[in-house]
Amino acid sequence: MHDARIQRLLKRLSGDKLDALLVTSLPNIYYLSGFTGSTAMLLLTAGKRWFLTDFRYHEQVGKQVRGGYELFDNTGKKLVEDVLPGLPGADKLKRIGFESDHVTHATFEKLSADESHEFCATSGWVEDLRMVKDESEVKLIRESVLLNERIFSELLGLIGPGVTEADLAAEIGYRAMKSGALGVSFSPIVASGANSSKPHAGFSTQELAAGAPLTFDMGVQLGGYCSDMTRTVFYKDCSAEWEQIYGIVREAKDMVTAQLKPGMLGREADAIARGHIAAAGHGEHFGHGLGHGVGIEVHEGPRLAAPSEQKLAAGNVVTNEPGIYLPGEGGVRIEDILLVTADGCENLNTLPTDIQVIG
Repeated sequence: MHDARIQRLLKRLSGDKLDALLVTSLPNIYYLSGFTGSTAMLLLTAGKRWFLTDFRYHEQVGKQVRGGYELFDNTGKKLVEDVLPGLPGADKLKRIGFESDHVTHATFEKLSADESHEFCATSGWVEDLRMVKDESEVKLIRESVLLNERIFSELLGLIGPGVTEADLAAEIGYRAMKSGALGVSFSPIVASGANSSKPHAGFSTQELAAGAPLTFDMGVQLGGYCSDMTRTVFYKDCSAEWEQIYGIVREAKDMVTAQLKPGMLGREADAIARGHIAAAGHGEHFGHGLGHGVGIEVHEGPRLAAPSEQKLAAGNVVTNEPGIYLPGEGGVRIEDILLVTADGCENLNTLPTDIQVIG
């Protein structure tokens, strides 16, 4: 699996006339090797693969890393001054690509000052591969989605008098780790009442507001892969106005699910939901993009948004999350994860999205 990914990546070296690629992004390192530690680099050439890390991770490398790498101990060593001169044959690597999206300006200056090698900026090489998931990745995402749904279902039983947004947010992380997840895939959103009008409200210590939306945006990281789901419920009561808004959002989401397919541009998918919400009189109340890719990171490519020219392909896993937000009053968002298939898409979420009034 990891060898096949590396081989696809290395095909770009000759096309760009590079002798090697330096990978420094930890999610990309995980994708290409299986390593979950916090410090490492990969140096890939057509004939050699080096795994660079320090003493703390040598044992972990032996247990986790796959893909035909040779471990190089870089404890206390600097890349340009010590590591490259110490790698056998590295003196023949004249042009080395580096991940320009994942280095600081200070690191870039150090690379640029190296007189023995020419460091060339690359962008999105590994991320492009990661956008199309293989069967093993889809399986892990499914498992993450199901665990996330189970935790959400358990949360509904905790809703009641005196419960705060923070109480429910804490339960998400606790239950995720108790169930074998590494943790949450992002800081959860539990937003009640007026707070739910802010798409990224986070959570507060306020008690739940009766008769107003209660939005959960949550995900877990299981087996190295993330889930991401939003559900909006109502505490004690739901007015006719909120019921209507909920219906519009749900219809927009379902329209995207029915029409999403390979070859569609990200902006075209976004337009399906945005057009429906605008036609219902709420165009100004849907200000964010429709969705994004999900995988090793909770936000990956491709993007489903008005500016996105990215073309969807079978194997993409993307969120579908339209919303309507009334400033100072509340908001409704519903989010599923969709797998793009050969002729359409599959909704990986299993929970229904019927409107729910709790308590």
